[in-house]
Amino acid sequence: MIKFKSVNYFKPLFIFLLLSFGHTLSAQEETKKILFVGNSYTFFWNLPQTVNLLAKSQNIDLMTKQSTAGGANWGHHWKGERNLNTKEIIADGDFDIVVLQNHSLSTIDRPDSLMRYGQLLNDQIKQSGADTYLYMTWAREWDPYMIDTIKEKYTALAEKINARLVPVGLAWNRAKELRPDIQLYFPDGSHQSSLGTYLSACVFYGIITGKSPVGLPSNLVSEDKYGEKIYLQLQTSQDALFCQKVAEEIINEYID
Repeated sequence: MIKFKSVNYFKPLFIFLLLSFGHTLSAQEETKKILFVGNSYTFFWNLPQTVNLLAKSQNIDLMTKQSTAGGANWGHHWKGERNLNTKEIIADGDFDIVVLQNHSLSTIDRPDSLMRYGQLLNDQIKQSGADTYLYMTWAREWDPYMIDTIKEKYTALAEKINARLVPVGLAWNRAKELRPDIQLYFPDGSHQSSLGTYLSACVFYGIITGKSPVGLPSNLVSEDKYGEKIYLQLQTSQDALFCQKVAEEIINEYID
């Protein structure tokens, strides 16, 4: 009679399945759900999806969603104005991170409103179980001195509510210092160009993942539901590397 040594045969298979299952769980645990709350400074050139694709290029799964409206401030989001339902999305979305981006002139014209609604939204974010990230925006092209006030107000709010600061505006400022001719702005001198979004996304990538943005791809391609390509970013390798290095420098200097 032939006796099968079933343990010897099945033990390797059992170990393989266990390791595979464990790897799947690990990948699931690494997935982060992120909500971007803001206005055109978020949706121009689709910042959330750009962050998603940068992370995807490094096998990091970030599910990004946005609640945005042109010209919106945090008061609009809190009150549900401009057809926004941000509070409901935060409460029901099971997000890991909620990114808050206020109107670009809020730190200049309405600093008290920034503090008030920033705290209110942060309270709801914390109640939902997510972490708050503050998206520090940049100065207008014609008034670089604005960055000092922007930095001061966002930093004060971050310290007050214990939020994570994403110093995008400081990266823009540094990039303009090193290369005054770099085209980060849309022709209106306020919004971001495609390259401006790329630089912003590099900062977000570094802050969210804790990894260096240096070495990320310069071109980002997605697909529509029919499998057709959508080109979100097409940067030169030189500009992309420059943005990556600037983002890394600012993150290392400004973030503990």
